[in-house]
Amino acid sequence: MQADIEIYVLSCPTEKIISWLESTFTIIDKSSPSSLCTKVTIAIDTNEIDVTILEQAAGKRFTSVWFDSDKTPWKDDIACAKQAFEALNCEIRCNFQGWEEEGNQDPDQWWRINSHEEGPFIWN
Repeated sequence: MQADIEIYVLSCPTEKIISWLESTFTIIDKSSPSSLCTKVTIAIDTNEIDVTILEQAAGKRFTSVWFDSDKTPWKDDIACAKQAFEALNCEIRCNFQGWEEEGNQDPDQWWRINSHEEGPFIWN
Protein backbone atom coordinates (compact mmCIF):
# COMPACT_ATOMS: atom_id res chain seq x y z
CA MET A 1 0.00 0.00 0.00
CA GLN A 2 1.28 3.45 -0.86
CA ALA A 3 1.11 6.28 1.68
CA ASP A 4 -0.71 8.41 -0.89
CA ILE A 5 -1.59 8.50 -4.59
CA GLU A 6 -0.91 11.36 -7.01
CA ILE A 7 -1.61 11.64 -10.71
CA TYR A 8 -1.23 14.50 -13.20
CA VAL A 9 -4.01 15.07 -15.72
CA LEU A 10 -3.35 16.93 -18.99
CA SER A 11 -5.78 19.65 -20.10
CA CYS A 12 -8.76 18.36 -18.13
CA PRO A 13 -11.21 20.72 -16.39
CA THR A 14 -11.51 20.34 -12.61
CA GLU A 15 -15.30 19.84 -13.00
CA LYS A 16 -14.65 16.73 -15.12
CA ILE A 17 -12.22 15.36 -12.50
CA ILE A 18 -14.83 15.94 -9.77
CA SER A 19 -17.45 14.15 -11.90
CA TRP A 20 -15.10 11.15 -12.10
CA LEU A 21 -14.66 11.21 -8.31
CA GLU A 22 -18.47 11.44 -7.85
CA SER A 23 -18.97 8.40 -10.09
CA THR A 24 -16.41 6.37 -8.09
CA PHE A 25 -16.80 7.60 -4.49
CA THR A 26 -19.22 9.45 -2.24
CA ILE A 27 -18.29 13.12 -1.96
CA ILE A 28 -18.70 14.37 1.61
CA ASP A 29 -17.30 17.87 1.32
CA LYS A 30 -15.95 20.24 -1.31
CA SER A 31 -14.25 23.61 -1.04
CA SER A 32 -12.14 25.93 -3.18
CA PRO A 33 -9.34 27.54 -1.12
CA SER A 34 -8.15 29.37 -4.27
CA SER A 35 -9.01 29.76 -7.94
CA LEU A 36 -6.56 26.97 -8.85
CA CYS A 37 -7.17 24.64 -5.90
CA THR A 38 -10.19 22.49 -5.05
CA LYS A 39 -10.30 20.27 -1.97
CA VAL A 40 -12.70 17.34 -1.83
CA THR A 41 -13.34 14.81 0.92
CA ILE A 42 -14.46 11.46 -0.44
CA ALA A 43 -15.68 8.32 1.28
CA ILE A 44 -14.94 4.74 0.34
CA ASP A 45 -16.14 1.94 2.59
CA THR A 46 -15.65 3.43 6.08
CA ASN A 47 -12.68 5.62 5.14
CA GLU A 48 -12.66 9.32 4.42
CA ILE A 49 -9.94 10.52 2.04
CA ASP A 50 -8.85 14.11 1.43
CA VAL A 51 -8.24 14.88 -2.23
CA THR A 52 -6.52 18.03 -3.47
CA ILE A 53 -7.02 19.05 -7.10
CA LEU A 54 -4.45 21.68 -8.07
CA GLU A 55 -4.56 23.25 -11.51
CA GLN A 56 -1.30 24.31 -13.23
CA ALA A 57 0.67 22.02 -10.90
CA ALA A 58 3.18 21.08 -13.60
CA GLY A 59 3.30 23.76 -16.24
CA LYS A 60 0.11 25.48 -17.32
CA ARG A 61 -1.64 22.37 -18.66
CA PHE A 62 -1.30 19.72 -15.94
CA THR A 63 -3.61 19.36 -12.95
CA SER A 64 -2.45 17.39 -9.92
CA VAL A 65 -4.94 15.05 -8.23
CA TRP A 66 -3.55 14.03 -4.85
CA PHE A 67 -5.25 11.42 -2.66
CA ASP A 68 -3.80 12.02 0.83
CA SER A 69 -4.39 8.53 2.24
CA ASP A 70 -3.11 4.96 2.23
CA LYS A 71 -6.75 3.76 2.11
CA THR A 72 -7.40 4.37 -1.60
CA PRO A 73 -8.72 1.48 -3.70
CA TRP A 74 -5.54 1.42 -5.84
CA LYS A 75 -2.31 -0.41 -5.07
CA ASP A 76 -0.20 2.35 -6.65
CA ASP A 77 -0.21 5.54 -8.73
CA ILE A 78 -0.24 3.58 -12.02
CA ALA A 79 -3.43 1.68 -11.07
CA CYS A 80 -5.10 5.00 -10.28
CA ALA A 81 -3.80 6.52 -13.53
CA LYS A 82 -5.31 3.66 -15.54
CA GLN A 83 -8.76 4.16 -14.00
CA ALA A 84 -8.53 7.94 -14.42
CA PHE A 85 -7.60 7.56 -18.09
CA GLU A 86 -10.59 5.26 -18.68
CA ALA A 87 -12.92 7.76 -17.05
CA LEU A 88 -11.46 11.06 -18.26
CA ASN A 89 -10.00 10.09 -21.64
CA CYS A 90 -7.14 12.58 -21.36
CA GLU A 91 -3.44 12.01 -20.86
CA ILE A 92 -2.49 10.95 -17.33
CA ARG A 93 1.03 10.97 -15.88
CA CYS A 94 2.24 9.62 -12.57
CA ASN A 95 5.42 8.67 -10.80
CA PHE A 96 6.75 5.40 -12.20
CA GLN A 97 7.55 3.59 -8.94
CA GLY A 98 5.72 5.49 -6.26
CA TRP A 99 7.55 7.78 -3.93
CA GLU A 100 10.13 6.30 -1.61
CA GLU A 101 12.30 8.36 0.70
CA GLU A 102 15.27 6.00 0.35
CA GLY A 103 14.58 5.07 -3.26
CA ASN A 104 17.30 5.02 -5.91
CA GLN A 105 14.86 5.85 -8.67
CA ASP A 106 15.35 8.46 -11.36
CA PRO A 107 13.18 11.45 -10.32
CA ASP A 108 12.44 12.12 -13.99
CA GLN A 109 11.13 8.56 -14.59
CA TRP A 110 7.36 8.74 -15.04
CA TRP A 111 4.49 6.65 -16.39
CA ARG A 112 2.29 8.08 -19.13
CA ILE A 113 -1.07 6.89 -20.45
CA ASN A 114 -2.72 8.48 -23.48
CA SER A 115 -4.70 7.36 -26.53
CA HIS A 116 -1.48 6.47 -28.40
CA GLU A 117 0.58 4.60 -25.80
CA GLU A 118 1.14 3.58 -22.22
CA GLY A 119 4.49 3.17 -20.56
CA PRO A 120 7.50 4.71 -18.84
CA PHE A 121 9.10 7.91 -20.09
CA ILE A 122 11.40 10.70 -18.90
CA TRP A 123 9.51 13.87 -17.91
CA ASN A 124 11.84 16.82 -17.48
